[in-house]
Amino acid sequence: MHPGVCGACARRAGAGAAGRGMCSMAGNGGRKPYLVVKAPGHLAGTRWELIQDAHVLGRYGDIRLSSPDVSKRHAELRLGSDGVWLNDLHSSNGVLHNGVRLAPDRPVRLTEGDLLQFGSVQLVFHRNGYGVTDLRDHQRRRAPDPDLPTGPLHHADPPPVDDDARSSSTRCLAAATQLDPWFADVVVQQVVNEPYRALAPVFGADLGIVTRWALAARRRRLARDLVLLALLLCVIALIGVGVRTHVGEFASDQPRIDWQPYALGTAPALLLGWLAVAVDIWVTDHLVLRRRLTAHRYQPAQAPDPLSSRARERLTAVAQRPAGNLIVCSHYYPFAGSGFQVDEWDMPIDIRKGTVRPEGGRRAPQPFTTGELYDVLVAAARGIGLNNLRVEERLFVDGLNVALDRRLLPIRDQPPLTRVDPRVMRAMPDGLGATRRSYVSIEIPAWSGQLVVTMYLRAVQVHGTLYLEWSAYALLPMLPEYYAVDRLPHRTAAGSAVRAGAQALSRLLPALLGAPRALARRASSARAAAAHRRRQRRLIRGGYQFDYGAQHSIREFACGLDEGTYFLGRDLSRALATTQQHLLNTVGDFLESHGIDSESFQRLQQNVVQNFTTNNDYSVRNDNRVKAKYFHNSGNYAPGGRAGSGGGGGARQAAPR
Repeated sequence: MHPGVCGACARRAGAGAAGRGMCSMAGNGGRKPYLVVKAPGHLAGTRWELIQDAHVLGRYGDIRLSSPDVSKRHAELRLGSDGVWLNDLHSSNGVLHNGVRLAPDRPVRLTEGDLLQFGSVQLVFHRNGYGVTDLRDHQRRRAPDPDLPTGPLHHADPPPVDDDARSSSTRCLAAATQLDPWFADVVVQQVVNEPYRALAPVFGADLGIVTRWALAARRRRLARDLVLLALLLCVIALIGVGVRTHVGEFASDQPRIDWQPYALGTAPALLLGWLAVAVDIWVTDHLVLRRRLTAHRYQPAQAPDPLSSRARERLTAVAQRPAGNLIVCSHYYPFAGSGFQVDEWDMPIDIRKGTVRPEGGRRAPQPFTTGELYDVLVAAARGIGLNNLRVEERLFVDGLNVALDRRLLPIRDQPPLTRVDPRVMRAMPDGLGATRRSYVSIEIPAWSGQLVVTMYLRAVQVHGTLYLEWSAYALLPMLPEYYAVDRLPHRTAAGSAVRAGAQALSRLLPALLGAPRALARRASSARAAAAHRRRQRRLIRGGYQFDYGAQHSIREFACGLDEGTYFLGRDLSRALATTQQHLLNTVGDFLESHGIDSESFQRLQQNVVQNFTTNNDYSVRNDNRVKAKYFHNSGNYAPGGRAGSGGGGGARQAAPR
């Protein structure tokens, strides 16, 4: 029996007593304990009364916390005769009890006024009172909850969304940090070393978990390089001693130098170096990849915690700002994190002409707002019914101008918010020159996250014309080597050790000679990152203009140029075509429902569909590259590519300083 659960309640719950605990809490006068939301601010004051023997808190719990950084089943509360007990259900981001992280399966008893934190949601526990248990009912009586579907109440609930922390994308990105030192450096640079800028959303992946694994890989490589540098210095010192000892004999005609003692002296150093390289290979290959990051063993809670206090604080700040409906962009890349642009069009629609009356004449068109059209489009997109479909209205803001609005950036020396009230979003000006624009965003992940298609639709009314703007982007599968974790053959620990020893023989000399350079490069990068943060801090605190915008996501840096399989390419084409057609039909129905003649719109719609079919064939070519008219690359960013390689596959951009 769980601590704190009385036997009577357990028997009644087991007998199916509607899940309601009937035992009386000591000292509460017969009233039930309850939780009150402290943060985020738009939910502050929401209360849940604890009326059952057990409550599950999470995105799918009976106490529903609809925040992306909260797991489906995050934590459990159990009521007993001796109080209320809180238990972490192996959640991704953990549970904080008065600022202290709980260990899973080790419940603690709550006392009056305890502060509980689940991701970015903070709750306060009270021993007695009354509350509400249905957030959706509470939402109808309070301001809209940006973490829940917005718009009219007739909207259908969105299809279920997988837990990002447990997704295949998170696991493969974490494995990529172990396999590719460059990618681990990019992750740390993008997340840890940019404390003031917004982060590009990583669709379908948990950024915090990937960063934890990247930091662990860098620590392991640092330890290996330090050992190798020490051994290299020992070898050099031993050679120097030998040269100095026999310096006089080099000038003789017949020098007699016995190098055997010195050669034997370097043998232990080389043996230790081989052992250091072999241990690093074995730990990476067996303990990390095979034991923790394969599909059947992966557990998000096993991600190692960072040792640096700065990294811990940064990851806490990242967890408190999960990707939401506010995207702060940089320069000419508004849809940060979305990948390659694969389609775009715009369409001006005449909305001045009414529909024809049966008795003759035309009806007067009914006025409407773009917000009403967005509500209908969101509902229609959710009605597509695809698994893991994510639909919401998002606000895109230029990073150089976000500081002008305190609703988006309350504190200048912190990153911008990631979620705003929909009413704030729709109050933004949308004329020419607007630096804050809202779009309906439709995100369709497929193939276990290998493919993510994201479409953006914007509507603007200008003097009797409805202007539609459409852009579509795709995140293609990651580089093939990043999926190596799923192709590892079965090996025992001993077998992996033997293979690691064999591989270390060929890697010893390059690793030994490259250790000084690797450590120097790491130290130089750390100094440059610290100087970069100081410059940013001076700009911000001095009141100068600063670009808070996100650039590229870590998923984009890992992205390849190949579709991988023929069927994935066809699914990309189908997702674009069917979603586009569905939304255009919805726009036509919306116009007709407002008494607006849609004849001109139907002609434009037909042209769009025909152009899509003709110009956007996403079938796989002989080299398995995406074939699309609007395939877009922003120049300095090459998915899966290093700078200077022309953006081709297998080349990557160096991590920004």
